[in-house]
Amino acid sequence: MKKKSTIIIIIVLLFALVGCTAIKSQFKDLSAEIIGLERTITVYDDYGNVTMTVTGDNTDMQPSEVENVLLIEVDGSRWQHVGSTMIAYESGLKNHIDEYKEALNLTGEGSGITSINKAVNEFFSKTKGLERIIIVKTQTGVPIAVFEGDKVLVEASSLPSTTKILIDNKRLHIYRADMEVIEKSLFK
Repeated sequence: MKKKSTIIIIIVLLFALVGCTAIKSQFKDLSAEIIGLERTITVYDDYGNVTMTVTGDNTDMQPSEVENVLLIEVDGSRWQHVGSTMIAYESGLKNHIDEYKEALNLTGEGSGITSINKAVNEFFSKTKGLERIIIVKTQTGVPIAVFEGDKVLVEASSLPSTTKILIDNKRLHIYRADMEVIEKSLFK
């Protein structure tokens, strides 16, 4: 009887972990390191103009041996990047900047106790992800990208000056940029 209940507990825990956004993010990182991710990497100047776009089937990003420099693997070739704002997003994610340019006027609605709301949002962010919109701006404040998802997790990155985000199980890296991460409920 005890063995059967232990097996049931293990099965329940495995199902819980499979749905956990934080665990999915770790698997995504491992996948990038082993086989690479198909993604587009776009570099911008301070005015929001695209200065370079690179697309690869097998890409990975790591810290370089030089401080604040990214080492990027693209289909077997290496690239070191430093300085300019850069966005690297996995195939399947779409930059919605044109659709949101006029909609960046936000209004809050809702109620509740702030401390409870923070705790609930933190829990759901790590377990199932939250419905969020990510607005990316150059270091001078020019909007360059908008991504959205139903299950979004924002995390610290081991890459210098970079934020990593998991959007509906697709990876987004934002390097040297300003950003806003906003719940979809703020957009009307």
